[in-house]
Amino acid sequence: MKSSQTNASSRWPWAVLVAGSAVGLIASFIQTIERINFAKNPTTPLQCDLNAIFSCSNVFDAWQSSVFGFSNSILCISFFAVVLGGALAGLTGSRLHRTLRLVLHFFTVFFLGFGAWYLWQSTFYIGYICIFCLACYTGVIAMNWAWLRLNATDIFRSPSSKATWQRISASGGDTFGWLLWALFIAFMIVNKFA
Repeated sequence: MKSSQTNASSRWPWAVLVAGSAVGLIASFIQTIERINFAKNPTTPLQCDLNAIFSCSNVFDAWQSSVFGFSNSILCISFFAVVLGGALAGLTGSRLHRTLRLVLHFFTVFFLGFGAWYLWQSTFYIGYICIFCLACYTGVIAMNWAWLRLNATDIFRSPSSKATWQRISASGGDTFGWLLWALFIAFMIVNKFA
């Protein structure tokens, strides 16, 4: 039985995974440095304090920035680094085991939900947005697109669901759906602060 990885017509989804996880990793790393600087001196303005809306220091003060007892950016560094490793392996032609791909996909979906919750909290309860969080979430959306493309035949098992998926992906319907999701998040933020 061929896996969805071997059915992929190109390496494009792997390249998107590499790009998305690299953007997220870099943004998380810079955010962690800013968080350390903030911990050393909370009164010093940070480089990511751009204006009255985009202000990392105001976001860092909120409990939502360390939901699991440590900075969310540390969790993101771990996540993006692991996915980047798998994505680089896939891009260079390695065959990732089905279970590994599905586990990485699961965590990417988890971060899609976690990031949406965090941006909701930032927008409506904290009242400020962290620019690095937006970069991370953009990467996560792109990564979810790629994982769905790579794992589709392992997710959609019945012949009818496979046929439906093939029609949707061939027409770009999945890409359109992810773009709609990104626009919804952007609209939520713009609508609140405009």
